[in-house]
Amino acid sequence: MSPSPALAYHAGGLGDFVLSLPALQRLAAAHSETAWHYWGPRERLALLPGWSPAPPQVLRGEGSLWGDRPAVAAVRWLAGADPVVAFAAVPPPWLPVLPRGLHIQTFPGSPEAAVEWVPRFQAGQLDSAGVPRMAQPGLPHWRRQVLPLHPGGWLVVHPGSGDRAKNLPLATWRRAAEALGRDLGLPPLLLEGPVEQERGATGAGWPAERCACSNLEDLLSALSRASLLLGNDSGVAHLAGLLGIPTVVAFGPSTPARWRPLGPRVAVVRSPRGCAPCCVAPPISCDHPACLAEITAAALIAAARRLLDVAPNPEGQETRAGRR
Repeated sequence: MSPSPALAYHAGGLGDFVLSLPALQRLAAAHSETAWHYWGPRERLALLPGWSPAPPQVLRGEGSLWGDRPAVAAVRWLAGADPVVAFAAVPPPWLPVLPRGLHIQTFPGSPEAAVEWVPRFQAGQLDSAGVPRMAQPGLPHWRRQVLPLHPGGWLVVHPGSGDRAKNLPLATWRRAAEALGRDLGLPPLLLEGPVEQERGATGAGWPAERCACSNLEDLLSALSRASLLLGNDSGVAHLAGLLGIPTVVAFGPSTPARWRPLGPRVAVVRSPRGCAPCCVAPPISCDHPACLAEITAAALIAAARRLLDVAPNPEGQETRAGRR
C-alpha cells in the first residue's frame, strides 16, 4: 500500500517562504516516504526539489485553495493526506476540520516576541508538534540542488523590495557598489525584479549592466553570477543568503532580530537612528523612514569587506555590521 500524500501550504512573500524552508525540509525529512505536494506560487517548486504541485482536485479557479466550503473532491483528498501543514498567520478555515492538519504560525503575533527569529520560532512549533529534528543539516545539499552552477564573478545589487519604506536611496547603493567593485575587481550587475521595473526604481544614469528578472528562474540565474550581493530587506536578499552567497542587507524600519536572512555569510547593516527599528510586523507605518538616510555607503562597504575577509559563520548565525 502506498503511503498517504502530504501537503504544505505557504502563500506568503518570497522572503517569508525562504525563512520557512528549514521547517519545510524538516517536515519532508520526518515523512521521507511520503509524496509531498506544495500549494503556493508554482514557480517556488524550484526551491523544493522532489516536491509536486498541489493536485488539481484541491484547487479551484486561479489555483487558490478552497475556503469555508471546499468541493467534495478537495475534502476527500485533504482528509486522506498525512499531514496537511499550513504556514499562515492564522489557521485557514479548512484546516481545523482535517484529521491530520497542522498549523505553523509564520511569525510571532505579539510585539513582545519581536526578538524571536522566524526560523527559530517555527522550529519551536515543530518541536511542540513532535516533528523530529534532522540528523544532518539539509541546507548544503539543498544548495547544490537549487544552484548547481555558481560561476560568480559579479557584484549583484538589488536596490528594491516589495515595500518602498525598506529601500535605501539608490545613490547609497551606487556609491557602495562602485567602491567595492573597484576594490574587489567585480563588475556591478543591477538586478531589476518586477517591482523595480514597474516603479522604475533602479534609476537612470548608472552605467551598470542590468539584469531583468521576471520570475524565480531568472532570479536564480542572476544569483548564480554573484560573488557578493548588496540589497535591502527583501526576498532576493533572503534567497541569496540562504544559497550561501555573501550578502550585505540593509535594515531600516523592519526588525532584523525577527527578519534577518538565514545563511552562513550574511551581514546585517542597521540604521544608527534611535527610532529604528520601528516595525515588528508588516505593514510598515512610516511612509518616509528617516532611518534609511542614515545608513551610509561607508557602513555597507565596511560590512562587505569584513564579510569577505572572514570564514563563513555556522549556519543561521548573523554577521553584524553594527551601528555606524
